[in-house]
Amino acid sequence: MVVQNKDLFGGIAQQKYQSTKEKQLAYLKKHEEEIKDFVKSLNPKVESVQIDWNETKWEEIGNGTPKGGGEVIIVGGGFNNIDGSTWQVMFEIKDGQVIFDTMMQGSPLRVGGRIFD
Repeated sequence: MVVQNKDLFGGIAQQKYQSTKEKQLAYLKKHEEEIKDFVKSLNPKVESVQIDWNETKWEEIGNGTPKGGGEVIIVGGGFNNIDGSTWQVMFEIKDGQVIFDTMMQGSPLRVGGRIFD
């Protein structure tokens, strides 16, 4: 019996294992332009937005109840290519999925720690 170039997995493409956080980050990266547009909408002086994906954080938030407020992802970066500029937006997570339409400002636009106006 001769076997030539047989796929031992029945032609099923093998997928690289991704953690939940990796999947959530990949999802947000697909919406990078929408995130940038949201940050630009916060101040008419913001002309360009830089996202620092390495600064992405996952946090539990409280709401004063024992159950808590749930989990969020915080994305941030800079703007107008200004050193020391920062911004953050947050997204709620429900059942492991990013709820994109919950995007909200997580912190004000800042330059060198001072609020940008």
